[in-house]
Amino acid sequence: MKILHTSDLHLGISLLNVPLLGYQRGFCEYLCSAAENADAVIISGDIFDTSVASSEAVRCWSGLVSGLCLEKKLPVVVCAGNHDGAARLSSCGELLRASGLYISGSFEDAFSPVIIGDTAIYSMPYFNPAGAAAFLGCKPTAAAVMEAASKKILSEADKSRVNILAAHCFAAGGTASESDISAKASEAVGGADRIPLSVFDGFDYVALGHLHKAQTLVSPSGTIVRYSGTPLPYSFSEAEQEKTVTIFDTGSHTVSEMPIPAGYRLRTINDTFDNILEAAENDPDRSDFMKITVTDRYGGDGAYMKLKELYPNLLRFSGKSISGSGNSEAAAHEAAELDIISLAKRYAEEKRGISPDEDELEWLAEAFEDMERSE
Repeated sequence: MKILHTSDLHLGISLLNVPLLGYQRGFCEYLCSAAENADAVIISGDIFDTSVASSEAVRCWSGLVSGLCLEKKLPVVVCAGNHDGAARLSSCGELLRASGLYISGSFEDAFSPVIIGDTAIYSMPYFNPAGAAAFLGCKPTAAAVMEAASKKILSEADKSRVNILAAHCFAAGGTASESDISAKASEAVGGADRIPLSVFDGFDYVALGHLHKAQTLVSPSGTIVRYSGTPLPYSFSEAEQEKTVTIFDTGSHTVSEMPIPAGYRLRTINDTFDNILEAAENDPDRSDFMKITVTDRYGGDGAYMKLKELYPNLLRFSGKSISGSGNSEAAAHEAAELDIISLAKRYAEEKRGISPDEDELEWLAEAFEDMERSE
């Protein structure tokens, strides 16, 4: 049997204020087509980007699961992620299960598997360690909860079946992307919520969501622990990543990938202003979503507006620091040595890309004098 695994759709997300729902609809259409050769679909959390999703995002989700469950007649197993409103997502559960849509919104749902042919799929939503620990009688840490939950599941599992765990969590050894906001926050505080891979020993496959880069980890006993990653790039750190859906073959216990047509491309340029201008004249892909860093001048409005004319989808732009060295400490030290007029002049150069003229400097000096008198 072939299981199609994806996650982290984040329906309704924007890329630096650019709505991506149109591209996400394209992915949903692709997924319905790609699933024709699958026997079941797992979506490992973060269906929506916010717990209270927009009506447009909900319609997109409704169209996807209707296509998979009603048109393709495929069972779809879903666990809620940390971005989802779990109670909303899993409402009308009995009615949805009758249509082949199985959504785990509460921690207790993880212990009742969905049986599909020779396979049992246990679906564990993103959980609060304190609440889950009270249910299991273990320490209130993510690692302790997952270990206790895995032991309970496997002790009751039918070993003659292929046993799959779908979950939304941060597994140790996983690599976070720039758009993994909660995962990056976890890294900043030492990764206290990371789950050791050893707790997944005993499962035949672990279908994870939460991290946005597709990656395969392996538990000590050889269990494949797989992040399918986001279906579309949601940050410039993902510009070079190939986005895929994962296919797990329950017969051979192997993983393969199917590439996803993104519909848009992210690119970064880091060069001198003149080199960027010269290259832009013959750039056939100027409609890409762009991040540009100018290395030889301040990131003022003059430089930005010129590049914005050439790259209409310029989303992120920066220039060199006020000191030109890129060293914030050096810039602060230099700024401390400047008088107030010189410092204001530098600020204007950095923001506008040009120096203030004599009239502007006189007005500035008068303004500071008036301020000193009022004080």
